[in-house]
Amino acid sequence: MNVPKKVAPYKFTLSFCILALLIGLRTPFQPIFSLVLLSYFPGIFLASLVKKEFNLVEGLFLPLLLGISFWIVFFHFFSELKILHWLTGVVISFLSAVLTDKQIVHICINRTDFYEMIFLLVCCAFMVSYSYPWSQFYEWIPPGDDMKYHAYFIEETVATRSLPSDYGELYPELTTMTYPVGYHIIVSLALLSDTSVSSIVIVTFFLVPLSCFSFYFLGKTLFNRRVGLYSAFSLSFLSLFFHRLLATSTYPNLLAITLQVLALFYLFEAFYAPKSKGLLGLSALAFAASGVTHPYIFVSSGIFLLFLFGWAFLVKDFLKVKVLMYVGMGFLFLSIPYFLRLEFYPLSDIEWRTFSVWYAADSITSFSSLVKNVSFLSPLVVLFGICGLLTLKKRNVAIMTLWMAAMLVIPVLSAFQLKYPGWYAISPNRFLLFLFMPLCVMCGKFLVDVEKLFSRKKFLSLMGVLILFSAGMHHFNMFSSFSPDPVNEVQMNSDDRFVMEWITHHADEDAVILNTGATIDCSSWVPVLSKRRVIFPFFSGYRGDRCITKLKHHEKLADFQILIHIPDSETALAMLREYDVDYIYIPAWRKKYHLDMCAEPFLQSPLYQLMVKKGDAYVFRVDYDENPEKILFAIFGTEHILLKGNKMETISFVSHLSADVYGSYYLFIEYEDDADGHLNVGQNNSYLGTVFTYNTDKEKSIIFPLSKQHEIELLFHPEVDLLLKEVRILFGMENAVKISEHIGLKGNWIVLESGEVTAPAEDEALRIYLFNIEKGELVILYEDTGYGNVDISISDALGRWHGVTVIYRENSGEIREVRVPIEKEYSIFVLGVYVHGEDFTVCGFSYE
Repeated sequence: MNVPKKVAPYKFTLSFCILALLIGLRTPFQPIFSLVLLSYFPGIFLASLVKKEFNLVEGLFLPLLLGISFWIVFFHFFSELKILHWLTGVVISFLSAVLTDKQIVHICINRTDFYEMIFLLVCCAFMVSYSYPWSQFYEWIPPGDDMKYHAYFIEETVATRSLPSDYGELYPELTTMTYPVGYHIIVSLALLSDTSVSSIVIVTFFLVPLSCFSFYFLGKTLFNRRVGLYSAFSLSFLSLFFHRLLATSTYPNLLAITLQVLALFYLFEAFYAPKSKGLLGLSALAFAASGVTHPYIFVSSGIFLLFLFGWAFLVKDFLKVKVLMYVGMGFLFLSIPYFLRLEFYPLSDIEWRTFSVWYAADSITSFSSLVKNVSFLSPLVVLFGICGLLTLKKRNVAIMTLWMAAMLVIPVLSAFQLKYPGWYAISPNRFLLFLFMPLCVMCGKFLVDVEKLFSRKKFLSLMGVLILFSAGMHHFNMFSSFSPDPVNEVQMNSDDRFVMEWITHHADEDAVILNTGATIDCSSWVPVLSKRRVIFPFFSGYRGDRCITKLKHHEKLADFQILIHIPDSETALAMLREYDVDYIYIPAWRKKYHLDMCAEPFLQSPLYQLMVKKGDAYVFRVDYDENPEKILFAIFGTEHILLKGNKMETISFVSHLSADVYGSYYLFIEYEDDADGHLNVGQNNSYLGTVFTYNTDKEKSIIFPLSKQHEIELLFHPEVDLLLKEVRILFGMENAVKISEHIGLKGNWIVLESGEVTAPAEDEALRIYLFNIEKGELVILYEDTGYGNVDISISDALGRWHGVTVIYRENSGEIREVRVPIEKEYSIFVLGVYVHGEDFTVCGFSYE
């Protein structure tokens, strides 16, 4: 028999005051104390509207879940008043504590309740133990990419005391923000003023284990208390799905699942007490809170409620029909502020193409993909869950079957690649993975059945084996539960953190930084940690808010490919100028090479000034006042080539070279971006790269490096019809001077302000390069000053030099001319120059 514990008549008010004092001490646990203070007392007041007596677990943890649901819905309705502040929470929580005391609420404690709470807390502790990859720990930076998206909105919520409506000053082109912000509201309330990533993660680690209590309450309602306990055990120990979400910091989804299970607990409570209006209201509240925390949960809740309504109507259980109508209408009504934040628009061509690819990749279209995704749930959860289903009694067969069927609707539609409203915003395989919820409850049912069959000793032995098995799965990756994946790693290290600190303190606030990638790349932490704009933020590929269209991630990625191949060029500098890039950040941590830039070419180019280096992390400043060291000359060109879709086009070129040619070759392509598709480019049956087109109606250009071959065969294979406005083969050399399109100087030539060029004496490395010439003469106009002959020679294949002509200087001060004959056509022809005596001044070069 439960005996109410005798405490002071104002126990909740006194508890509020004690928690307030603990918060004032500013301990490391301050955010958690704050969350409890603000959530518990509104939650216990709401719970007291249904009943006045709770067992220990209900009295301590049910109010926390209800309070979280309350604040999510409350601030969605009152966001425009800009009252999302801890002062608002304190006032409402204090009033809730006083009103609850007047309700005369009792929390009953007995030994069984105490043991159950200990059991559930162990489940929570085990979940926390794998909530973070501790071997990679670095300043509480969470694993994966998702926090790069959420952290800013949490900071914005704290700063503005309202729900964020856009992406802030760094990205003004994104005018709306429609992502559900339930998780962000709760974390913002808990943080008071400290909005560091570490404090966000610590609060989250308190929120996530509350899911164990949701599953406990649901299992207890559907079956009994022991099923509830083992449901929580199955969630924490046997399931892998929560671990997978934690490994990518997908925290909003975790909170939404917790609240959805809480909503189902109250819904099924209402089934057994249909006249309790309080249960209907609490169920609707929790459903709304879960739905506005994550869109997938909103969709799955809606489908499940529709299935339950149809089943209740078919079996003519009109009491359940009435319950579902009230809960459903309450759910929709409380979600109205979320609906008003949504924005619907027709998809652009690039969005349609991109989303179609993602949708197909996430769909269950084969048996192998089905097996792969089911394995993500954990073999034990699937096995025990199915066994639990087979032993179900009639009362719960329909509920569990419909719950699982609701999770399968989207995956089944995806199997046939059917497009439904909003298909582009959904990953179908995620809904299949949501089967872990009913399966965990069924696991609890199965373990209770086994407990009844086994002796106490055998059952405890089984539980010990399961615990060891679970520890192996979660902590040691036994049985290959988790394949190595950089998505699950902490994307930070001391080198990159040092560089980001430099960016914070030295880069202008309006600086634009070219980073190397949006995902699986440390550089996309810059907007969060350094508050600076990057070219590829994490949300470049977000499916909502027209991020793909407005941020033009794909177009930028195609444009900046030139920095991979030839960063030291006028073309690269022009591209950087077009996007107003101030800095280039090459991080040490990057596992997916979106823009595979290497630091070495930037270190060697005068266009980029190294600002900071730590380990393998670099930041370069773009110097638009400098000229590139690598000079490019065209040795072949053709114009207006119309490529036909899915048809190979070949362009052949045979180079005619003299001896002593040193440099590199490049393919320059200028094209009209007037179609959606791609163009594969090759050289002599070797793949060079792919040009992606996005129907921007702009003239674009790209450069690929070529291998040095006498005969070059260029291969073009387009997906769609494409006009190449110009194709050129370029020759690049460093330490050079460009005189004209056909003449270049290599070596230590000195260019004077007057435009004249001086050849230093006694320098054996002076060369004159002629490009793409026919039979003719090189004309050198020089100033006859100083003494000493000037030898002009050509080299043979063995490296021996042979004189072509000699300039005899007489120091007359006259402007004279010498002509060097070239007997045939050359792609590249090299002349050697050696000056005896004093320096030699050239007034001009020409080719006739």
